Amino acid sequence: MVFCCFPRSCPFCNVSVDNGFRIVHEDEHLIAFHDRSAGAAVHLLIIPREHITTVKALDNSHVPLLEKMMNLGRRLLSDQGYNPDDDTQSRFGFHVPPFNSINHLHMHVQVLPYKNTFRKLKYTRGYPWYIEATHVLERLRQGLDPL
Repeated sequence: MVFCCFPRSCPFCNVSVDNGFRIVHEDEHLIAFHDRSAGAAVHLLIIPREHITTVKALDNSHVPLLEKMMNLGRRLLSDQGYNPDDDTQSRFGFHVPPFNSINHLHMHVQVLPYKNTFRKLKYTRGYPWYIEATHVLERLRQGLDPL
């Protein structure tokens, strides 16, 4: 596990309504909130409360965490009337460093369509800049590196 040395410098270590985040769920392990720069019709971020730097820092001990993140994403989309298992309608994934904007693990939960061509490209499936959460989870379950 990787812990933040300077949690005050990490905006996701300080997620709160008081800090301007539009939180839709929080529990002892996870926080979900609307992306401030939404790229899709619905765009949520799900983060662990524990500071884990990026998707590259994950290993097989993080399988339960990633499963919780994905289950929460599915539930949040279902609650809004979307089918989270229809990959033509929704996306779950991570930006791969150095293409991530914040060094605190965050999973993008999106309902299509994307707002423009740039956003569509930014969240294109596959290496090198964006990877699907299901792909990461499968690799971790096999004891492999997340990418």
